Amino acid sequence: METPQRGTVRSPNQGQYLGVVELFTRTVDVLTADLTTVEIDESILSVAELGRALEFAMTPELRPYLAAHTWLRQRLGEYLDCPLEDIELEIGEQGRLGIARPATDLTLDLSYGDGIVALAVGFRTPVGINIEVVSDTKVDTDMVQRVLTRPEANTVFSAPDMRSEFLKLWGRKKALARAMGRDPEDEPKTLSVMGLSPVKWDGFAVIDVKLGDGVVAAVAVPKGCSIALTALVDVDEKSAAQVAVAV
Repeated sequence: METPQRGTVRSPNQGQYLGVVELFTRTVDVLTADLTTVEIDESILSVAELGRALEFAMTPELRPYLAAHTWLRQRLGEYLDCPLEDIELEIGEQGRLGIARPATDLTLDLSYGDGIVALAVGFRTPVGINIEVVSDTKVDTDMVQRVLTRPEANTVFSAPDMRSEFLKLWGRKKALARAMGRDPEDEPKTLSVMGLSPVKWDGFAVIDVKLGDGVVAAVAVPKGCSIALTALVDVDEKSAAQVAVAV
């Protein structure tokens, strides 16, 4: 295989090296995996990541965090073609995840829950992704009214499965806010995400993706982009070849 020149990356979806402009200006990769199958390798994690892991010590959140960041670095190593330990991540404004080193125009967002991890990767284009775990807990009506518009809240209260409907709408708002560089908790009612997927808002499209029965997930990309969804480790048979287009 030809060694990539500076300014090129390798896409796991394509299986070959392609120029970043050709590959990423219109397409956002969404890669997913079953976290329970990921073998944790703390040797490739940064001091900052290991420090963050200490906050989860002796809690159920520790293994998913370590597995998600191990998997993240493995995937980024495929894109950037560099040693995994040489990748330096950064947390920017509103908690946006980015790559500080090596120099790259890749953009990304990561989310995980209920044993599933998802990574959105674009090129010079904002991306947002969010996974919400569907549980049996009762819907918090105060939260519904706080974060959803009145029409959205009415949709939740009239839905047969209020919990799933609320998490779908709230998850869409989180993905959209992350793509826009906003805090999802900052005036969430100013974002409207009701309707059939893809939902369009202020130059973005929010797309629902199916990653299994226990979660609801959404991806936000600029209008006109498409997403290519690939299950690198089987999550759901229906996920493997799904491609959704934002128009």
